[in-house]
Amino acid sequence: MKRIEFIKYIFEKGSIDAAVIEKSKNIDDFPSAYKIILSLSGSDFIRIILNPQKYGEIDLAKNDLKNHNLIKDSELKQDAFKFINELAKESKLIFKYKKHSPKSDNSKKGSRTNIILGIDLGTTNTLAAFIENDQVVTIPMKNGSRLLPSCISINKKNNFDIGENAIRQQVSNPEETFYSIKRFIGRRSSEFSDSLISNYPFKIDQNEEKLGVYSERLNKRFECEELSAQILLTIKANAERFLNQTIEDCVITVPAYFDNNQRVATKKAAQIAGLNVKRLISEPTAAAFAYGISKKNSKSISLVLDLGGGTFDISLVRSEGEDLESFSVVAHSGERDLGGDDFTNALVENITKSLKRVHPKVNISPTVKIDIRNKAIEAKHSISFQDETEIVFPMLPSGDNQIVSFSYVLTKKNFEKIVKKETDLLNSCIKNFLELDKVKAHKIQQIVLVGGASRMPLFINLVEKITCLKPFIDTNPDEIIAQGAAYCAKYTLSGVKEKTIIDVTPLSLGIQTLGDIHSEVIPPNTILPTRKSREFTTIEDLQKNVSIKAFQGNRKIASDNIFLNGFVLDDIEIAKSGIPEVNVTFEIDLDGILTVTAKDKKTNSMNSIKITNSLDITETEVLKLRENALLMAEADVKKTFFSEKYKELFTWKKVFEEITDPSLSNQEQIILERIENCLDKIHKSGEEPEYLINALKQIIDKQDDYSQDNAA
Repeated sequence: MKRIEFIKYIFEKGSIDAAVIEKSKNIDDFPSAYKIILSLSGSDFIRIILNPQKYGEIDLAKNDLKNHNLIKDSELKQDAFKFINELAKESKLIFKYKKHSPKSDNSKKGSRTNIILGIDLGTTNTLAAFIENDQVVTIPMKNGSRLLPSCISINKKNNFDIGENAIRQQVSNPEETFYSIKRFIGRRSSEFSDSLISNYPFKIDQNEEKLGVYSERLNKRFECEELSAQILLTIKANAERFLNQTIEDCVITVPAYFDNNQRVATKKAAQIAGLNVKRLISEPTAAAFAYGISKKNSKSISLVLDLGGGTFDISLVRSEGEDLESFSVVAHSGERDLGGDDFTNALVENITKSLKRVHPKVNISPTVKIDIRNKAIEAKHSISFQDETEIVFPMLPSGDNQIVSFSYVLTKKNFEKIVKKETDLLNSCIKNFLELDKVKAHKIQQIVLVGGASRMPLFINLVEKITCLKPFIDTNPDEIIAQGAAYCAKYTLSGVKEKTIIDVTPLSLGIQTLGDIHSEVIPPNTILPTRKSREFTTIEDLQKNVSIKAFQGNRKIASDNIFLNGFVLDDIEIAKSGIPEVNVTFEIDLDGILTVTAKDKKTNSMNSIKITNSLDITETEVLKLRENALLMAEADVKKTFFSEKYKELFTWKKVFEEITDPSLSNQEQIILERIENCLDKIHKSGEEPEYLINALKQIIDKQDDYSQDNAA
């Protein structure tokens, strides 16, 4: 066989398999082919070599060959470089007869017209993957890296720079360089403390109900969806360059603990970027799916711990085989405000305090702040592999136009002390998850770590100590989520409805009832999609309508959860309180998006709403989605107790209202006013409901005595 025939053969095959390797032994004019092909056959970048016109720059293959040191023999490596160059030349001839142009007829066999991207839109990095010939391909950027930093900067020309270009502007242009946007998307301003906001050198706009980012240079507010869309646009454009075709559809991963608002906002960002989201899938679910396929595990129970830049997710995933329908999620939990950023912020705070202690007059400008942050990230990475590292700031601006220097030594032991709060929260989250009944019913066989921050030895050791299992570290935690999304996209493309990953909703969904109680309709860890109903009634006589307010979260008190949206159901049965029957139905699709319907059984009056994004409706008092219900059990118990007392107070008030012409002293009038205030404001009234119950009982007893005396 001649070299050109061999090249044509591998292009027809589209992959390096056993047959190709065997044929490479017998190439007359290329004696070293066998050794080269054997060395490269298992590497990801072989797909770049096979089709340089479709897969982009031929230099990507050369860089991978050089950097990954797959071929150690220098002479053989030179032959490999020559072979890659010849592949590039020959491919031009071969592809004259191939129809890969978007304008061509893509209906023929081998067409890529219907590629659906799997996208991991991350806090720190974003990347995309797709499936070809049953193999997952992570799409490289132009610079050869597979990761696009999730960073956006507004340059001097008032245009966006994305990724590495934006990273390079962080020190010189900190106020106009935005990062960690995923932490803010779809969330309210009231959910963030001033101390957390102060960690970022750019301006976070809290003037509106919905959190946004403000550019001083452009004198403009940007919604987080807009900025995330810029990242997705870059990913989309890069994929189209790489694949030489238009991309329209995608599957996007989101943290398991994203609430309805965040999921909707993520889909909106994709729509702005011109992408149609076929499905949202939980990140740990995607990771477990990709891991199971790569390892070809027939049966397994996997604990997936995803410590990303901004969130921490825990999932228990059951696998019965290698196909999509064999995967099911048993349970989700986590903390949406805990990630690698928080470890960095803790270190930044410690460095800043040490700096101010040594140089009290030092000016912590946005430029200095980002410099401290960047060096803190470097130190965090270094301390993972060595016992001690030094951070040096040679020139810092101080008072009276002085320049000072500062040196900070970080040891592994000190780092563990600095991040103790974050580590303790991780510890509690994992232990509480393992105590859930659904989790205890399964024997965990393997631990899969996902997310860049999961590389920290501190985290790996913690997981090993709690679970008594050694976590698998033979996967790339940066890429495995996007790869899982790509596998999910493949089955979405197949159009077989039965083929779907069985996922669950991590949070309880319900409505607010009397006493600010969160009356659950759908419990946490319910399999998606789902539809559940529950009967409710009225609390006042002759009510003409009822107000339905939907909340999401695992707290017992409704207002401690995330308010999603609400509506009024009119034309209900007019009767005494407790008689009308209102059926409330919650329906969640595979993306975790909610629709709420209410119907009066007697009148058949019905109203419904698809919870798109409650942030379009003004809401002044909303707390964070998840303050970890298990960690705050005592506070919940206390509030639940009070809520029961509010219900009791309301009942006694109804008893009092049955009294005709009550005789009241001024003091008793004040008590009644306080009762009205308590029932109106509930937890925020400052009143003690039990005291008011006893006071109202005394008033009612007095009225009964008064009535009996008059009757006598």
